[in-house]
Amino acid sequence: MKRKVRLLALALSFVLLMSAVLTSCDSSNEEVTTDQADTNASDTITETVIETEEVDVPDIAVKDYGEQLYMLIYGGDSAVKFLWVEESDSSLLSQAVYDRQMNLMNHIGVELVYIPTQGWTGYYEPFKQSVKNKDGAVDVFFPNNYLGIAEMIEGGYMRNLDSIDTFDFEADYWDMNFMDSIALDDHHYLGYSNYNVMKAHVVTFNKEMLDKYKDALDESLYESVYNYHWTLDQMISLAQLVYIDATGDGKTADDTFGISAKQWQPFVPFLMSSNIRLVEMNEAGIYEVSVMSETNAPKTLALVDKLKGLAESEYSWFQWQDDANVSVIQLHTNRVLMNLSFTSELDQLLNYDVKFGILPYPMFDEAQKDVGYLSLNKDTYITLPSYMRNEQMITESIELLSYYSSDVRMAVFDKWLGKQAADEPDDVKMLNIVWDNLYSDFGYTYSTIAYALDNNLYMLPTVTKAGSDKTATSYIASYTRAANNAITKFMKKIQSMNKN
Repeated sequence: MKRKVRLLALALSFVLLMSAVLTSCDSSNEEVTTDQADTNASDTITETVIETEEVDVPDIAVKDYGEQLYMLIYGGDSAVKFLWVEESDSSLLSQAVYDRQMNLMNHIGVELVYIPTQGWTGYYEPFKQSVKNKDGAVDVFFPNNYLGIAEMIEGGYMRNLDSIDTFDFEADYWDMNFMDSIALDDHHYLGYSNYNVMKAHVVTFNKEMLDKYKDALDESLYESVYNYHWTLDQMISLAQLVYIDATGDGKTADDTFGISAKQWQPFVPFLMSSNIRLVEMNEAGIYEVSVMSETNAPKTLALVDKLKGLAESEYSWFQWQDDANVSVIQLHTNRVLMNLSFTSELDQLLNYDVKFGILPYPMFDEAQKDVGYLSLNKDTYITLPSYMRNEQMITESIELLSYYSSDVRMAVFDKWLGKQAADEPDDVKMLNIVWDNLYSDFGYTYSTIAYALDNNLYMLPTVTKAGSDKTATSYIASYTRAANNAITKFMKKIQSMNKN
């Protein structure tokens, strides 16, 4: 069902930021009115009325279940603050999340209850125990984006979402393109909607540093993205412009660099943004490692060469050790032009007096224009236990939470961009490009089905580490057979489950 909806949203006074959100959603009939306010007063709140286009509205009658919905959420505060709050504070995000909870309560009389996970491994045990005990202790589970997911599905702990009539997957607040990319045997065990955190990989850049080199560019970086010119080669060329050897004795932490990152972190997103699938179905209908398939091999080898050259270059600072934390430290010091970041890191930059911008990960080359910019998902999923104490109440709650997430999504822009990007509506558009093109595949999402997948596919570009004597061909070949065997075994189990 669709109808026109008039939403009342609280917005910070930087009106350009909010209007860009609407523009990026291609809402030609939208109308925004707001009082003029001081854009430097980050705690000033004004009322913004948004006239939307037609949107999908859940066909769920108003009622009062008088129930609590128990949510197990992985990721600690970084994830929970987007999904649940105990009470509202003065922030726009907190208020939007709280209002969503109140909308749920007013619509069907359901209160959200947050259950934290414990640790990095085995974090999903409360979910599994609830299914085994059939006690309803966990109604909805938001897991890590790959850890343990395959095991929980294979073990029969997760519900096939297609078997639930309440869900309206045709509604525009569900991301079915993304859900289809990680479906198993055409079945959806992992849900993704506007209710999710929208966490992804991005390239951040220092606007003040870039301003010094703008005359060397044919177009702005934003125009480069819009015109599908933002490629890996362009990013590397841009990084080469800014290197300064401060001490004259070679590459040290005191130099000025074109790009920085923690080296273990960025390379799988580059594979994804280059439209290289880690695992895909062959002509016989069998999933297999595809990084070095006949179609992918030339691009994979070229990508690894480019990234290894970047990692070893004098103009980059790629730290192999995670504890160095150079990625966060240097971007605000005007000594790093670009950084490979998570969206969840963006609000850290708001603590510093520096203007920064946001870009998606680059395409491999301009020939990829028809595919566009693909961004690796780092978010959690919506999953349900195979035993559900009240299916209708639980699924109606998820449907409504997904629908009522529009204001939360707008509030996220304030949390991650704030006043530092208030003068650049393009940054909001960049985030929308990222969120609207989230991507994953079998190999990443279900990588823990075997050691070969977990430790090699995810860490595939270990070959780019400076000083490595491995070649991409031999490295991938060393685990392909074991990975393919694990994939076949896993899919036979899934297919057997789906027949029952």
